[in-house]
Amino acid sequence: MKRVVIIGSDFSPSSLPPATRIRFFAKHLPEFGWEPIVLTTSPDYYESKTDPENEQLLPDSLQVIRTRALPASLMRKFGIGDIGMRTIGHHWRALSRLQREKKIDLIFIPVPPAVPMVLGRLANLRFGIPYVVDYIDPWVSEYYWTLPRKQRPPKWLAAYLLSRCLEPFAVRRAQHITGVSRGTTDQIVDRYDWLARTDTTEIPYGAEAEDFDYLRQHPRKNPIFDAKDGKLHVCNVGAYVETMEQTLRAFFAAFREGLERTPAIFEKIVLHFIGTTYSTNGSDPFRVTAVARDCGVEQWVHEHPQRVPYLDSLQIMLDADSLILLGSIEPHYTASKIFPYVLAKRPLLAVFHEDSSVIRILREINTGRVVSFNAADKLAARSNEISVHLEQLLTENYAPETRWEAFEPYTTRALTRLLAQTFDAAVGS
Repeated sequence: MKRVVIIGSDFSPSSLPPATRIRFFAKHLPEFGWEPIVLTTSPDYYESKTDPENEQLLPDSLQVIRTRALPASLMRKFGIGDIGMRTIGHHWRALSRLQREKKIDLIFIPVPPAVPMVLGRLANLRFGIPYVVDYIDPWVSEYYWTLPRKQRPPKWLAAYLLSRCLEPFAVRRAQHITGVSRGTTDQIVDRYDWLARTDTTEIPYGAEAEDFDYLRQHPRKNPIFDAKDGKLHVCNVGAYVETMEQTLRAFFAAFREGLERTPAIFEKIVLHFIGTTYSTNGSDPFRVTAVARDCGVEQWVHEHPQRVPYLDSLQIMLDADSLILLGSIEPHYTASKIFPYVLAKRPLLAVFHEDSSVIRILREINTGRVVSFNAADKLAARSNEISVHLEQLLTENYAPETRWEAFEPYTTRALTRLLAQTFDAAVGS
C-alpha cells in the first residue's frame, strides 16, 4: 500500500471545513490503496473552538502526528495568527523525520491555511517527494482591490503580497492540483501559464452518511432552537456572501407574500440563518438581519453569525422543519453544503441560478423543491413560486423521494476514489 502524508495544520477535534475534508478523505483512502498519515497540530494551539466528540468519527487505524506550534499569544504581537504560519517549522521537522523513518510516496496539502503548501515544494526539492495541492478556498484574491480603502482589512496588503510571492513557488512543481469546484481550480490555471486544465481535478466536499447515522444514535442538544416549541423552524446553515443578497431579498419578498396569503402558517415560522460569517468568536456583524430589517421581516429572522461545531450543524439540519439553500447570482456558484442537506432527509427548498451545478444535482437525484433563475432581474418574478413551495413543504408532510443511486457519486467514498486516482497518476502507478 502506498503512503500519503496529509499536511493539515487544522484537524479534528476542530470543526472547521479543512479539518472535516481531511477526515473524509483519510477515512476512505485505505480502500483505494493509500495509507494516510495526518500531520497536524496539537489542539492546545488552536484559536477556534474544538469539539472533542469529533474524535469519535475518526477511523481507529488512522495515524495522526501532532506537533507543537508557535503560541498565538506571542505571534500576534508580530501580526501573525495564522495556524499554518505558526506550525510550518514544526511540520517541516516532523515531515523530515517521517521521511527518514518511513517511505513517503506522496504529500497532500489541503488549503487553507495556505502557507503550508510551501512544504510540498520544499519536500520535493529536498527529498524528491511528489505533492498534490488541494484548494478549498483561493489563496490569491483580488477582491479587496475593488473596495474603497476604508473597507480594506488592516493586513490585507501584506497578505496579498505574501500570497503573490509564495503561491507560484508552491504550485510550480505540484504534480496535480485539486479543488472543491471547477471555478476554484480555473482561477489557478488562469494565473499561471505553465498550468493546463488537465493539471487539475474538481473534487467537491461530498457528504458522509455515517456522520448522520452517528448523530441519530447519539443525538446532541440543539444549540439554536427547541424543535418541540410549536414553531416551524426553517434553517439555512452556512456562510452568507455579498453575491447572495439579491437571492436573499427575493426569499424575504416571498416570505412576505406568504404572510399576507396564509398568516396562520407563516407567522409560526422562524427563519434561522446559522454560521453566516466565517467568525468563531462572535465579532462579525449580523448581515442577514440587516437585509431582513430592510425587507420588513426582521421579527421572523434569527441569525447566528458564528460558525457552529460540525456535529451541531448536522443536528440542526436533522431537527429543522424545512431547510433552505440560497445561491448566488453568479452562475458558477456551487454550495458544497448541498450534500449534507440531502443526507439530512428533510424538506428542502433551493433557489439558485439555473447554471449552478446545485440545480443539476438536485434534479438529477430528485430531491427538494427547486426554483431557478437566469438573471438577477428575474428573481423578483419568482417570489410567488418560492412562497408556495415553502408553504407546501411545511404543510403537506413532504418526504423526499431521493434517487440514492444517483447520489452515490457525491458521497465521500466516491470522491475519495477520485482523489486516489489523482494520487496514482501523480506517482506514476
